[in-house]
Amino acid sequence: MKKKKIMILGVMVILTVIVIGVMAVCQSPRWSEKSFDATVQEIVTQPDGEVRLIVERTTEIYGSPINSLGISEVTKLLGGDGKEIAITNFQQGNAVTVTLKDAYTEETPYYYPTVYEIKIIDTDK
Repeated sequence: MKKKKIMILGVMVILTVIVIGVMAVCQSPRWSEKSFDATVQEIVTQPDGEVRLIVERTTEIYGSPINSLGISEVTKLLGGDGKEIAITNFQQGNAVTVTLKDAYTEETPYYYPTVYEIKIIDTDK
């Protein structure tokens, strides 16, 4: 009887490990992705050549709504039609959707998250 209980417990532990493994494999590579809408304030080029887009959040405002977004090789810059554009196409007042890494669940500082995509959603301003 005791041997049967130990076997059942062992099988349950093995099944639990298998289920957790399958869930981890099926997890999206961008599980920590976060999006918010914002308004472009300015484009800043740092002395070291780094380009940053300063935006003011219009959704999901946490404390300070101003964000300085680093533009890197992984960042897609998209126009309203979904085609890639240059950073110079962004103008002050453009409404944009920003998709980035949620730094609260990652090991990167919150103020400098990895920016995956910036898309213009309104060019009338």
